[in-house]
Amino acid sequence: MKKRSRICLLLTGGLLMLSISAHAATLKGKTTVSAGTVSNVKVMAYPAELLTFNEPPPHVSAATAGDGFFSLELPEGRYYLFAKGEQLSAYYGRNPITVPEEGLEDVNLLMAPDNLPGPLEGTALEAGVVGRVSLAGEPVSNAIVTVYPDLSSQLKGMGLGMAAPTDQQGYFELPLSSGTYYLVVRVRQSGQMAGPLKAGDLFGYLPGNPLTLKEGALYRVHVPLIEVPEKVDRHASSMFGNTLVTGQVLDPKGQPVAGVQVLLYDDSMMLNRPLFVSQKTGPDGRYQLSFPKGGHYYLAARNELGGTPAPGESYGRYQGSPDHSIDIETGRVLEGIEIVVDEVY
Repeated sequence: MKKRSRICLLLTGGLLMLSISAHAATLKGKTTVSAGTVSNVKVMAYPAELLTFNEPPPHVSAATAGDGFFSLELPEGRYYLFAKGEQLSAYYGRNPITVPEEGLEDVNLLMAPDNLPGPLEGTALEAGVVGRVSLAGEPVSNAIVTVYPDLSSQLKGMGLGMAAPTDQQGYFELPLSSGTYYLVVRVRQSGQMAGPLKAGDLFGYLPGNPLTLKEGALYRVHVPLIEVPEKVDRHASSMFGNTLVTGQVLDPKGQPVAGVQVLLYDDSMMLNRPLFVSQKTGPDGRYQLSFPKGGHYYLAARNELGGTPAPGESYGRYQGSPDHSIDIETGRVLEGIEIVVDEVY
């Protein structure tokens, strides 16, 4: 049920009652580990507009009981979700997510240890960060550690830079100068460097984020990973909001193209990082792209993400308007949007 807040203003000559609607939405889910649910955990939410997590969260749930269930009342909007328990924490891998007016249910926050020791071996690195990456206590190789200076990119994309892939011991090095940084780790089974995570991929968020480095100091950290569950993969098409574009990706002969992602931009050149990216198309070439707000956007499709389209890549822009754009209202579904891709020469 919608709730309303009421503000009273005392003005000269009388009392003015100013009623401001604040739709409350309910976020529900569970906090879990591989062995089951976790009790005594609080779930926290930060508005997606923030650029740092330095301040206390404005929204905090009651502690979970033995069933791990949590419920959190929020104004409808976009949020980063966290969970904090005893020596366990979670950063929701699909952050930030949209909480619509009707609420959001079945959110599973997978907890990971937040007190693991950093590597002890010697290093030639004099300043910056050395670290270890693990899954269920075992080291993970070929993990990509990405560094971000703040939340302006929503901790997505290439960030400031990346460490070399972790070795067989899950070890990595990051030469960094003084400053504040966020460290995020991803392992994509497809081997791609960019794009939405899929079921079976691995994700990690440094529990100590944001990490503040002093000049000339060396920091030792440990990033635990979680596996992206199949359930997140199933709900990914609507995870980012109730405004949808659906359709099909075709080749020049009108045949469906598999393995292509549709990208939504707010700039006509479509050269910057896309706002939202769909899952890869299946054999029927069909896609569904979700996002929180309507507006004037631009559409393209490609089978590789990152950088400009390279020779041999499948790439195309929406041809239903002269400037490759669409207009859509918040909460509406725009269906039958076809995008033709062709090989780049």
